Amino acid sequence: MTTVQHPKVVVIGAGSLFFGRQAVWQMVHSPILNTGTLALVDTDPARLDKMAALAEKVIAHNGVPLALEAANDWRDVLPGADFVV
Repeated sequence: MTTVQHPKVVVIGAGSLFFGRQAVWQMVHSPILNTGTLALVDTDPARLDKMAALAEKVIAHNGVPLALEAANDWRDVLPGADFVV
């Protein structure tokens, strides 16, 4: 079995209050995922900005090395993705 080191997870539709928050929570609290990159994607810039701001606060509060990316176009963050949700 192969383990992905520092996985990059792209979450499309991350501006959704429920879906986006759950994705952030899962990434931050998983020791395997929280050393990688979380890429949030949503076509609504206002929703994306709110979710990215929330993610930054949660990451900082938990002191994990999770990198964060945010984009309105999935093509900007898809390169290097290990998982796309």
